Amino acid sequence: MERETVDFGELKHLIKGKVEFDHPIAPYTTYHLGGKAAAFVEPQTLQDLAELLRCLTHAGAPYLVLGGGSNVLFADGGFRGVVIRLGRGFQGLRIEGDRVWAKAGTKLVTVLTKAREAGLGGVEFFAGIPGTLGGAVVGNAGAKKAWIGPTVEELTIVTPHGQVKQLKKADYKYGYRNSSLKLSGNVLVEVALKLKKEPKAEIEKKVKEYFKIRRGKQPKTERNAGSVFKNPEGNFAGRLTESVGLKGFKVGGARVSEIHANFIINEGTATAHDVAAVMREIQKRVWAEYQIRLEPEVLPLGDWDWDDIKDVFWNLKGR
Repeated sequence: MERETVDFGELKHLIKGKVEFDHPIAPYTTYHLGGKAAAFVEPQTLQDLAELLRCLTHAGAPYLVLGGGSNVLFADGGFRGVVIRLGRGFQGLRIEGDRVWAKAGTKLVTVLTKAREAGLGGVEFFAGIPGTLGGAVVGNAGAKKAWIGPTVEELTIVTPHGQVKQLKKADYKYGYRNSSLKLSGNVLVEVALKLKKEPKAEIEKKVKEYFKIRRGKQPKTERNAGSVFKNPEGNFAGRLTESVGLKGFKVGGARVSEIHANFIINEGTATAHDVAAVMREIQKRVWAEYQIRLEPEVLPLGDWDWDDIKDVFWNLKGR
């Protein structure tokens, strides 16, 4: 693929939404890390998005989709392709009975608020989680023993060739912090969630419980991307990290949180490479002590030198 042959300038004529070149991506991530993208596009309509994907695929131009910017580690060197972020036209929801039809760019807090008002339970674990519904569905977000996968009934995606497709529940496969949509090239634009009618008092009680858990055990005011590693079966990544003495461990401006050791903080001067270095040290020490290989939950995006990070993001080998 010869990226140099792609004229991103043509995107200005193709897209009605925002199109910027050599654009910083750090402000769009919760880590506030990473370099610039060759192009940053915010399509506002389904037609805009479909045409954009069709043209990029035809030109052999690399692209990636950024949701709320959590759970990602954007490369210091940026991205020589197009970063797509769904615009305001991809936000909003409607409720029909026990189903919530929500566009992918809708914030999780909005979905939770509207479901709660309608007396619909099943997404209380959204409380305190940043990001958008699209990112949550793609990554099968959750907390404790609850996650979004089981509530998904239907999905609307746009394929790399610009085709709009409706998927049924059986077409959506999910696992722990993963789904069949992840790294597929398809862009999720709308989701139907099947929830359940519950007394509002019960819903409110569960929401408060989730808020309480996150408020006391997770860093909120410092820049982070959420949980860095997946919890190994029968154990907890944070507990393992703490047990090998790495709370407060630093590389450059990246530090293991003293509040919860499965969070890495950007103190304000960190680079994405600093974060990767901290992750590497955690994995090394946990393996030496317990022979447990911690699997990253955070996804590296952008133009990383794969040889530099393949040991950290071993779970993405071949993808």
